[in-house]
Amino acid sequence: MFRSILHFRIDAFPVAVERVRNPALRARPVAVCPRHSPRALVFSASREAREEGVDEGLPVTVALKRCPRLVLLQPDEALYNRASEAVARVLRRYAPLVESGNRGRFYADLSGTGRLFGGARDAAFRILRDVSDSVRFEGTVGLASNKLVSGVAARVIRSCGDLCEVPPGSEAPFLAPLRVRLLPAVRKAEGPLLAEFNIRFVEQLAGIPLPQLVRVFGRFGCVLHRQALGIDEAPVRPPEIKPFVLEEETLAGDTNDDAVLLSVLRLITERACRKLRTQKAFARTAWLFIRYSSGMDVTRRQRLNSPAVLDRILFRLIEPVFLKANASRQRVRYLSLTLTDLAPSGVQLRLFDDVPELAREERLACAMEALRRKYGFSSVGFGRQGDARVSPS
Repeated sequence: MFRSILHFRIDAFPVAVERVRNPALRARPVAVCPRHSPRALVFSASREAREEGVDEGLPVTVALKRCPRLVLLQPDEALYNRASEAVARVLRRYAPLVESGNRGRFYADLSGTGRLFGGARDAAFRILRDVSDSVRFEGTVGLASNKLVSGVAARVIRSCGDLCEVPPGSEAPFLAPLRVRLLPAVRKAEGPLLAEFNIRFVEQLAGIPLPQLVRVFGRFGCVLHRQALGIDEAPVRPPEIKPFVLEEETLAGDTNDDAVLLSVLRLITERACRKLRTQKAFARTAWLFIRYSSGMDVTRRQRLNSPAVLDRILFRLIEPVFLKANASRQRVRYLSLTLTDLAPSGVQLRLFDDVPELAREERLACAMEALRRKYGFSSVGFGRQGDARVSPS
């Protein structure tokens, strides 16, 4: 049985979400980007903005010169994530396997669903209608025997609500006349080098013998060769839901004062550890996220030598990571700490852990937890000479 993979694509997804929230933005050039810094880059641009030369990655100052009537909007990642999940829920009505890609890209495996919804083409048009009626998004659909070709098919369509179907066995002829930059591998890495060799169309790339591609591009030449022929065995993978603990804090005012920032970091560390103890779990990995007033984001990962659940021990591990990541001394606007790779609290400690210190820290954490349950979270906390205290929100 041939696979039937559907790719649903919403162009400029953040802009599409903003237009659902504010219909007055329709048919106007719109760009999503941080507005508080002239050095910020365009995150997403509408088709109207792209027609006036505003593309993703363009500095805001340049974008406004090219399109003075450009509407700038602040990114709202939480809203975009909710909108993405709403679209995925519609797709799950038609397919058991749905994969949410980046920025409005969705894959659904319709193989074997013909008895329920008819042919894949009929199901695709029903999906287009249901997404438009349920969540008010317009998109394009590609249908093919694999994710690669269906993704390209959805991308070459310019009119929302249209469908491009590539029958099984015609993947290579379909790709042949297209620009080589439409291949995912080329967009990510090798576009400039291919242009240097004057390889502009997929049929040119497909016509190069595999040994020659490997000689120039190394092992990546095999990927280019397979994509040029429309070969892709990758399955549709539903997102894995793994437990995690997230604590975040938006500062009242942007600052680069280490005393204030470390107090905020200690605050979210205490709250994260409190959640861990409530869930009776340990964390093996910590992710520190810093957003600066300039719009730049920094993420750092710290593997924890032993499962962490105690406030001060975790803070001692996170503090040097933060100080190293914040060496540029830029003003910070937002901090978050995410604890992943959670394990049950019954996990065995390492042989040479400092057991007396751990026992002492655990007794202290339990005592503080009892006080907080009785008098509130802000009733007691760890102090440090020279720190500015920050009240929890």
